[in-house]
Amino acid sequence: MTSGRRFTVVVLRSLAIALFAVALLAFAASAGLMWLATTLPDLDTAPPGLGAPRTSIVYAADDSVIAEWHGGQDRKVIPLTSIPKAMRDAVVAAEDPGFYAHAGLASGAVSKALGMSTADGGGRASITQQLVKMIMAQQKRTFVQKVREVLMAYLLETRSSKDKVLEAYLNLAYFGDGRYGVESAARGYFAKPASELTLSEAATLAGIIDLPTKAAPTNDLKLATLRRDAVLIKMRDLGTITSEAEVAARKTPVALNKSALADVAKIAPHFVEYVKQELIAKLGSQAVYTGGLRVYTTLRPAVQRQAEAAVASVLTAPTDPEAAVVSVIPATGEIVAMIGGRDFKTGQFNLAAQGRRQPGSAFKPFVLVAALEKGVSPDRQFETSPLSVKVKDRMWNVTNYENGFTTGQLTLRAATDWSVNAVFARLVLEVGPASVVDAAKRMGITTPLNADPAIALGGLTNGVSPLEMASAYGTLASGGMRVEPTAIRMVSDGSGRVVLKPKTTPKRAVGQDVAAQVSGMLHDVVERGTGMNARFGGWAAGKTGTTQSYRDAWFVGYSGDLCTAVWVGYRQAQIDMTDVRGTKVAGGTFPAAIWGRYTGAALPVMGAAGAGGGAPTTSSGGGSGQETVHVRICRATFLLANPRCPDVVAVDLEPQLVPKSVCTKH
Repeated sequence: MTSGRRFTVVVLRSLAIALFAVALLAFAASAGLMWLATTLPDLDTAPPGLGAPRTSIVYAADDSVIAEWHGGQDRKVIPLTSIPKAMRDAVVAAEDPGFYAHAGLASGAVSKALGMSTADGGGRASITQQLVKMIMAQQKRTFVQKVREVLMAYLLETRSSKDKVLEAYLNLAYFGDGRYGVESAARGYFAKPASELTLSEAATLAGIIDLPTKAAPTNDLKLATLRRDAVLIKMRDLGTITSEAEVAARKTPVALNKSALADVAKIAPHFVEYVKQELIAKLGSQAVYTGGLRVYTTLRPAVQRQAEAAVASVLTAPTDPEAAVVSVIPATGEIVAMIGGRDFKTGQFNLAAQGRRQPGSAFKPFVLVAALEKGVSPDRQFETSPLSVKVKDRMWNVTNYENGFTTGQLTLRAATDWSVNAVFARLVLEVGPASVVDAAKRMGITTPLNADPAIALGGLTNGVSPLEMASAYGTLASGGMRVEPTAIRMVSDGSGRVVLKPKTTPKRAVGQDVAAQVSGMLHDVVERGTGMNARFGGWAAGKTGTTQSYRDAWFVGYSGDLCTAVWVGYRQAQIDMTDVRGTKVAGGTFPAAIWGRYTGAALPVMGAAGAGGGAPTTSSGGGSGQETVHVRICRATFLLANPRCPDVVAVDLEPQLVPKSVCTKH
């Protein structure tokens, strides 16, 4: 072979190798692009926030927002249809004016993304490139990674629409002050949803994105205003707003709603924390803090405010003891108000739900239920003198409050009015403490109880919480039907799927006749016994409770649609209340006064129409499609019946026909 031919063969061989290498590289590049495509999210099917951590929102029963929970990122994900055009145009003008024209890569952005300088010093990353960086935020920024981001930005727009890219971007972008996504930013800075943003507010938010720490209006309002004005000028130059709109928006001051920036629950913080802990136990902390839950609670803010006002009006001095208040609707078990102490910031321990204190005589209704179930008549006479009896290996010595009723006899009804300990001590020895434990558990006391005679006077091993007491008394208020208390109506996830909906099925715990008899006796306690300070002008039933050395004071009672427990005492259980502004704090003093003021103000707010001994229930009525109210009417007065009315008819009435008053004749 001649040298010329050898040269030709070598050249052809080299060329073939080169072509093969190019083909191999092309194949590798194609395979690489295909692999990159598999790592990208599908914006058409993925949720708007691409699964990023989202803020959970807590709603009251009136659908007002009472709290927001998030981990490190406060983000509320919304679809593009909920973001006004002004907001979209403002972000495009501020971040990527050519967004709708390029294929994912802004002019000069590739060189800058790869770390190369450009002649004009420009090359701002496109919205799509910024979105890719957000998606890949946890990965190390190497040169290879930068190349990958550029390719992914191109691929993202070949498989998704511009609207989907912008939607994801607006939900992931950081707007400073811990606010991620345009919805959280709108609510955080302006106390409104993104859908209601004005042009000025939209431009303000758009101006934050490139400099979120410094340009947040809560950090530097002047800088935020200057950047807003710059965005408005860009929008005018792009033709998305008129000159007149730009001038008008620039004249509008940037006004922040500072109340929306609070980092604690706006109302009922102990209630909100109670709900949070329950959800963490059932759904896990990750779902609560990052799952974008929508938590619909039973709290009624108007009722809660009345509870807070009543406590503040009675416990007026900073040195006064604290109060715990909790209200439930007996027919449904819904917790509508909760006060867990004086100040959530300094005392997050919830005295209403977590605090377990001795109930004193407030526990006596459970003895009454046990006794009446065994056939004891309310009109039976009992000896009132102090009692000393051997129980197991010890003597049980019982005296009456303030050493009263040392001789003579009283009916069980009268002994309940005046909370005569010696009568209830004799009663529990007759019916047996085990029957009292059984009645209390059936009615809603969940704390473990010992079958000791001292239970008749509220002498418990572990104490009980106000929430338990309100729920258990609610069994009497609903005519003997037991309903588990609940603070949650429903919980849904970020996609709207229901993940939790507590069941509140009433169960018969006490006979209706027994419940009505006990309600009548507890009504007397309010009308002429130790609970007279609880009177407010309407029908009410309840019981006072005071422990030794005045360390715990209670009033638990019900009226209409409310059953409420009020506890007064100090967090340190060993502190006596023998001299609080000159008063020995018994259940009939501060607790009864709080209960009466609160109930009298709360019932009109709730629109309650029920009588003691049975809250009204609603049902669909008579084929008319209108909701009706099931009530008991006294035939003699045509008013709502109380448990003592001798001739009662149960009817379903349209709400406007329900009497507003309870019979006081019987």
